[in-house]
Amino acid sequence: MRADNAWPVVVVGAGPNGLTTANLLARYGVDVLLVERNETTVQEPRAVSIDDESLRTMQAIGVVDDVVSRVVLGYGSDYFSAGGSCFLRVRPTAKEYGYPRRNAFRQPVFEQQLRDYFCEHAVGKTRSEAWFSAELIDFRQGPEAVDLILRRADGNLIEVSTAYLVACDGGRSFVREKLGIKLSGSTFRERWLILDLEETRDSTRDTKVFCDPARPCLSLPGPDRTRRFEFMLHDGEVEPEVTSPQFTRKLLTRHGEENTPLRRSRVYTFHARMADRWRNARIFLVGDAAHLTPPFAGQGMNSGIRDAHNLAWKLAAVIQGRLGPRLLDTYEQERRNHAWEMILLAMRMGKVMMPRNFWSAFALQAAFRLLRVVPPARAYFAEMKYNPSPALPRAFSLAETNMPRIR
Repeated sequence: MRADNAWPVVVVGAGPNGLTTANLLARYGVDVLLVERNETTVQEPRAVSIDDESLRTMQAIGVVDDVVSRVVLGYGSDYFSAGGSCFLRVRPTAKEYGYPRRNAFRQPVFEQQLRDYFCEHAVGKTRSEAWFSAELIDFRQGPEAVDLILRRADGNLIEVSTAYLVACDGGRSFVREKLGIKLSGSTFRERWLILDLEETRDSTRDTKVFCDPARPCLSLPGPDRTRRFEFMLHDGEVEPEVTSPQFTRKLLTRHGEENTPLRRSRVYTFHARMADRWRNARIFLVGDAAHLTPPFAGQGMNSGIRDAHNLAWKLAAVIQGRLGPRLLDTYEQERRNHAWEMILLAMRMGKVMMPRNFWSAFALQAAFRLLRVVPPARAYFAEMKYNPSPALPRAFSLAETNMPRIR
């Protein structure tokens, strides 16, 4: 049992990773306070791809049926040259985790489903709560707890204490910055224009990657006749010009979407960065707070959900006294290398999608065409066998005999 405003776990940030962490903890029987500075969950599309491992996590929560009902299951990718010929098709059919490897979703719908499930199920089974319009403005960590100061929308301050703080507060994490933890890595020089469409005319269910040095472009499918286009911008193309109706319609018309309703236009710069450490005593970083992944492999959000699943069961086991606190050291040990491998995969895929000139594009695309005639190579790419599997040189395990008790 807990006293008022003293919680076993506080999760800061109600994006996909924070909502997943809070739902899992409540599922395991842990009281959790979920804190979000905004009034509601995200209302604009951001992430667009959810993978098989993330759907298994939704299954562990108990919300997968709701999620799948609004997801386009199982799509592939076609890679096109500047001349319009397809030089690579990716059609994964394996279901190692029981679900297709790549699936299209809408983040606002997904977050609302997770929030509804938390409020309807987690709150009823535990003493968990979700506080929206509550911003973390300060915290102090002691040997036994982390003391937080939250500011509500009316300006009132609330003091909260927690045994463990989970920071799911994004790439500009307040928690990470206050702890003085640096993000190491690089930022892509290229800027991308993201256009989210409603009522698309393109009925195909696969991603189209236009590897044209003159203007690299991705077209990604979504549920409910939605589609996303991502166009690489050139030097000198700046806002507000690139988000103007004239500029965006000119780009979309080339892909048959001249009159399609535009939901959102946004310019992004992508990052490949990793926090120097993911833990500070009783405080843990999850998702974008710990690592920033370029979008080319569709693994940014999915890597964060893996973090959440890995950390949640360990926190529950420690809080409930089933295992000792040294177990929590294995969170970063098990997740860090795999998250970095996903970042490297995204960077390699970015080189395919963003050829620097005609000759580099020609050489790379010719190589892929040659590989298509070799069955093992064709299967390697078609089945997405290039996705790195997690290797755990240092990890938690219990042998069937002589089981150590971690303390």
